[in-house]
Amino acid sequence: MGYNKGCMEDTETIKNRDDKLAALEALLQVTFHDRTLLQRAVTHHSCCSETAVRDSYDTLEFLGDAIISAHVVEYIYRTLPNASEGEMTALKSEVVSRRVFAMIGQQLGLFSYIRVDIANLRTFNERSRDSLCADVLEAIVGAIHIDQGPEVARDFVARIVLPMVEHVSRQTLDTNPKGHLQKIVLQRSGILPRYRVLEQSGRNNDRVFLVGVFEHEVLLGVGRASSIKEAGRLAAREALELLHKKDKF
Repeated sequence: MGYNKGCMEDTETIKNRDDKLAALEALLQVTFHDRTLLQRAVTHHSCCSETAVRDSYDTLEFLGDAIISAHVVEYIYRTLPNASEGEMTALKSEVVSRRVFAMIGQQLGLFSYIRVDIANLRTFNERSRDSLCADVLEAIVGAIHIDQGPEVARDFVARIVLPMVEHVSRQTLDTNPKGHLQKIVLQRSGILPRYRVLEQSGRNNDRVFLVGVFEHEVLLGVGRASSIKEAGRLAAREALELLHKKDKF
């Protein structure tokens, strides 16, 4: 783990620190004017308990969380204009959750760059690793904002975080596509979507149903499955995908 085994910097650690930060800059695709901000963004308060406010990532994390949240909310508002406030709130809450930030941080490989004195922690496990990655991701955004300005921070969030909006939204559609489609159709037409069996084939246990979902008389999507219920779910999912491509609902 190298950089995160402890916080006492011997001669070799000091020698390698700039190389480590340069590698992190390459990973982030951001070159800092003031690298001490980047170092602070990856330093846990266990390394500097006496000077944590100045030298740890705590306050940068606070700033970064607010910046990410603002960009995520704006992105959801612009790309899902027909979503209700409740739907936007639920999606935003999931995207800016610790779970998602930890996932992003782990995928980036942030943990190997974090300065944390593991020996002085009460416990350290996989959850601790995830929490550190989430914290440092937020702190890095805060550091970029201070060092590079709001536009560079926005670009970083757009590249690293905003793709998760689509990912989380798609997970929601997969979980309950019929309920999601119903809300959309109700909002724009004031009616419920209607499902019709368009075709059935096979016998007994080998039956296959083709179900279509309609808004008025307009076919929105179709699904084929061995049960009417599953075929309807697939039809709703296809309808949502087609609506997304057409209207950016």
